[in-house]
Amino acid sequence: MEPTSNAVVQRAYDRVARVYDFFFGAMLQPGRRRAIGAIASRPGLRVLELGIGTGLTAEMYHREWNVVGVDLSKSMLAQAEQRIAKLDLGSTVRLLQTDGARLPFADNTFDVVLAPYVMSVVPDPIAVGRELSRVCRPEGQILLLNHFLSHNRIWARLERWVSPLTSQAGGFHTDLSLPWLLSMTGLHAVNVTSVNMPGMWKLVTCVKQGVFALQPDSPPSLTYSQTHTSPAS
Repeated sequence: MEPTSNAVVQRAYDRVARVYDFFFGAMLQPGRRRAIGAIASRPGLRVLELGIGTGLTAEMYHREWNVVGVDLSKSMLAQAEQRIAKLDLGSTVRLLQTDGARLPFADNTFDVVLAPYVMSVVPDPIAVGRELSRVCRPEGQILLLNHFLSHNRIWARLERWVSPLTSQAGGFHTDLSLPWLLSMTGLHAVNVTSVNMPGMWKLVTCVKQGVFALQPDSPPSLTYSQTHTSPAS
């Protein structure tokens, strides 16, 4: 992957904050709903959403949860604040501007960590993935909702070719490899589901290293981290 910077990402999202919902709201909302639906809910659940953006997930959160939504873009958070106020969720969702690679939380703080459409736009997905693992409880859920490098060689070649262009334009990397990300962060995928239309987006349910337990209905692709290479290969 070609490196970007927080400044590039922040500027890109500050520019589109007011129109983000129009372009990326309804189109990507099915994936957000699947992600929230995958959360093992209980009263008092502590949830971190990295990349809460304009708050499109807020309406799906249970009022008895304790949610912290973080984002790098101040303008995106301003939109989220307005939405949360309209939904009267101020006692459920707290917003914070911060860098996902340097989260200001203690180890094992959250029961669930959700990162919707984030990992392809952060400058250092490995650092972010390790932070998500660090702040999640040992038996908690880590949900990655994202586009990942295709298993199809032709599509993968195209995604690697396009990635330098999209990363410079808005910080979006089309060549992020899921097996590479998992192997470098110590996360284990227990379920991978295609979401949205077309199904180029994946909802990946992860657990921390040491508590990996392959679910009976997990897809065979969970073993592909042993055969695929990093995006740089």
